[in-house]
Amino acid sequence: MSARAFNTRVAASAALALLAWAGAATVAAAAVLPRVFIETDVSSRTPYVQAATRVTVRVYSARALYHPDLDLPASADALIRQIGNDDRSTVDRDGRSYDVLTRQYLVFPQHSGKLTLPGAQLTAQVLTSNGRPDPFRGTPGRGAVSPYGYGALSIAVEPLQLKGNAIALDVRPRPAGAVGSYWMPARQVTLTSTWQPQSLQAHVGDALTLDVTEQADGLTAEQLPDLTTLLAVPPGLKVYPEEPKLDNFSAGDSVVGRRQQSIALIADRPGQYTLPALHLKWWDTAHDAPQEIVLPPRTLAIGAAPAAPPASIARGLPGAGNVLGASASSDPWRWATVALLAAWLLTLAAWYVERRREPVSPRPAAPEGPSSPGASRARAAFLDACRRHDARAARRHLIAWSAAEWARSPPAGLNGLARRIGDEQIERLLRELDRACFAGGEWRGDALALAFARWPQHREASASGAPARTRKTPLAPLYPS
Repeated sequence: MSARAFNTRVAASAALALLAWAGAATVAAAAVLPRVFIETDVSSRTPYVQAATRVTVRVYSARALYHPDLDLPASADALIRQIGNDDRSTVDRDGRSYDVLTRQYLVFPQHSGKLTLPGAQLTAQVLTSNGRPDPFRGTPGRGAVSPYGYGALSIAVEPLQLKGNAIALDVRPRPAGAVGSYWMPARQVTLTSTWQPQSLQAHVGDALTLDVTEQADGLTAEQLPDLTTLLAVPPGLKVYPEEPKLDNFSAGDSVVGRRQQSIALIADRPGQYTLPALHLKWWDTAHDAPQEIVLPPRTLAIGAAPAAPPASIARGLPGAGNVLGASASSDPWRWATVALLAAWLLTLAAWYVERRREPVSPRPAAPEGPSSPGASRARAAFLDACRRHDARAARRHLIAWSAAEWARSPPAGLNGLARRIGDEQIERLLRELDRACFAGGEWRGDALALAFARWPQHREASASGAPARTRKTPLAPLYPS
């Protein structure tokens, strides 16, 4: 008997057995359905522009698929994001059993009007035979060795390519009731804030930090607005925003975007500063209505910068104690002037001694000149926070310190400070500090305080804010995703 005759007989036998089990009508219906096909469901055919639309793709297969690859192609008209994990199940359709692969996507249309997006695409390999052992093939050849000891399997594969139906959308424009410079179509939005210090009291040159967290169900973190643009800051306050930390994660059949940001505010003169209420407006896609979240107004109490105690400085100059004592009782402004003069003379003398001790070599100038009193207070507060292992306080005072050192062009947060200093060790320590502030956990500030003990050297590295060295590798982000 030839191999062809044997295979024909086997196929006929299988068909007779199926007829006896299922009935002729069922087998005829199953023959109409394809062995592999794609179904696509869309949660809404009329979404708002830039709002999330859920697309569910199901691949039905009555044949074994090898190396399957399912994709929803990108389009210039929409952003596409896969969410969740694939789901696998088995269903019966008209007497035929199918393995089902289910995958979820979110589609964000980028402009209004009628859109037609490409359907899902499947590429795979399928068997060209039923995979039964071929007793007439004694060597593997092109087939695979049978695990049952019958010789080689009569198996060959061929490529399979399928395309699902195109996705037609009628995208609605931003409604007239949605006001503001930004657009947030979402199912749910939350906004939380905390202040450091909670008393909302500080001195001139010290930083008050506002930590804000936006979270939206149905939007990615990249779609959330920058709240610093919504702050109405009164004159006399300067704003120094940190780089935001962006996170996206799946929640059921949706995506949740989260944006965390710290905003430092530093006053240049004492007084009461009132920040008006912050209004975050968004569009509720579940109820098709505008919504708003309001952060209440806050009043910041900024006191005058405390004068530096002159006693230790005065003791360093011969006769200075008598002059300062006489001046203090009669004219406090003259006393302060003499104290500053004494400090300047001490700095000049120390500089002269160092220049005599070391060989003369050209060195770039400091970014903004000698440290201001505000910088000195911020430095002391930063080192104290490091000693107390208080990560959030250390970050807050370090931002204030760097802002005072580079008053005309302050670095943008810890990332900008790391680039400005250009030291690999400090860069790594700043990443650890930032991670502790956002992710929590134990943090110890000894190493960071020790590293910044060399701050004057780093501070003199560049007058223009350029890194102090040429880096062989790019700066790693301080906000890893």
